[in-house]
Amino acid sequence: MKGAGLRSRLARWPVTLVVVGVIVAGGAAAVTNWPHAWWWLVVVMAVAAAVIPPALSELSQASRHRRQIGRTARTVLQGTGGRDGSRLPVARTADLETRVHQAVLPIPYIHRDEEDSIRAHLRAGRPVLLIGSSMVGKTKLAAQVIATEFGSWPTAIPDSKTALADLDAQNGTLQKTVIWLDDIDRLIGLGGITDGALRRLAGAGNVIVATIRARAYGRFQPSDQLRPPEWDVLSVFEHIVISRALTPKEQERLADAVGPDIRDRIRAIGIGEYVGAAGQIAEALKLGAIGTDAIGYAMVLAAADWRRCGMVRSMPASMLVPLAQPHLDRRGQAQLTDQDAFNTGLTWATRDINPNVSLLQPIGTDSYIVYDYALDLISAQSAPIPDSSWAEIMTSADPSELVSLGYTAENIYHRDEIAIQAWRQAASSEDTRAAPRAAFCLGTLLEKQGDMQGAKDTYQKAIDSGHANAAPAAAFAL
Repeated sequence: MKGAGLRSRLARWPVTLVVVGVIVAGGAAAVTNWPHAWWWLVVVMAVAAAVIPPALSELSQASRHRRQIGRTARTVLQGTGGRDGSRLPVARTADLETRVHQAVLPIPYIHRDEEDSIRAHLRAGRPVLLIGSSMVGKTKLAAQVIATEFGSWPTAIPDSKTALADLDAQNGTLQKTVIWLDDIDRLIGLGGITDGALRRLAGAGNVIVATIRARAYGRFQPSDQLRPPEWDVLSVFEHIVISRALTPKEQERLADAVGPDIRDRIRAIGIGEYVGAAGQIAEALKLGAIGTDAIGYAMVLAAADWRRCGMVRSMPASMLVPLAQPHLDRRGQAQLTDQDAFNTGLTWATRDINPNVSLLQPIGTDSYIVYDYALDLISAQSAPIPDSSWAEIMTSADPSELVSLGYTAENIYHRDEIAIQAWRQAASSEDTRAAPRAAFCLGTLLEKQGDMQGAKDTYQKAIDSGHANAAPAAAFAL
């Protein structure tokens, strides 16, 4: 540390000497014309000697602080791309499109009308959330705006739910940085980004851009009884909906960029569907539904049920069989226990529809996710989630996931009995953050059902926890 301090002081002396030299030279020239100027020269040199070193010291400390924040951010945000591991990458080199569906039939980028609004909000320091269905082009559009408008800014890409909280805990407050929150539903909830943290980051001059699928966005909508914390986070943003349909001006740009055959196909099915193999996904699901591979299709539905219940993380491989069983007849359920039939079904579900897409996508060696466009198509069918699947998923969910699962059960599927079970389980846990929230949610539902004593008991449990949000809300409700 002594060596570092010495190098810091020595680095400032050349600048100080240069400034003093300039003063001396100017003063000597003045003395030749005005004999009394040397008094002023002495005063100016004394002031310079007193002011310049501290000023340079402050600048040096500020510079070191900025570099330290950069190093801390780069260490915490391990998933952020960039060639230099010691600092955050700039926007033009950061891998902003990691989560973009790879184009099977690439076309030139088509400027969307919403870009002007996005730029205006970001320039004014307002966080922006892009909302739209899968494969509508949210991520591509946002990445385009960031790269062109803030290409030289350092860019932070949190790769886990707790990344920004961890950074804040290490005094790594970001400033003048692009914060890229693609698929923000992965990053909010207990332990994730909070509305207060986002407001502080925006106030520090950061550019904050997020995206979310329309169905995930709908899952966080407040009800007349409950307002999930995730909604408070989303409320910090300016909301911009990206439509699948092209406006007349966008149609003109499309016509200028591609030939008439491609233009007509895109107008019929959408840009994202054209370039991202949506047709192949829809066809694969139809073939699975009519029995091409019943076990493989049931596995895809299993992964969809996992997500539809409100689970964000990838589905463990151990859930494949219990969640697939309700989607099979007795013969299929018997085959599911046969290893060869299981492997055949898994091969069908995970096969490449094209070099970039499969219905069921392996994550590492022991978990899976359903392709999000396939999830949208399955969700649109509004098929109920089997009771046994809710129960199985609850055995795998942690307390914070149980809170989300209960909210999804009550507000999306109107399954009060499932919500009560999930919230009871979370409220009885020792999780100091999830248990009070679950108790409050459970109290509101019991009150709605007329179980006043049960509501009072759970409200009191939330109050006794001393939780910063759940306790006062429960006290007010009680």
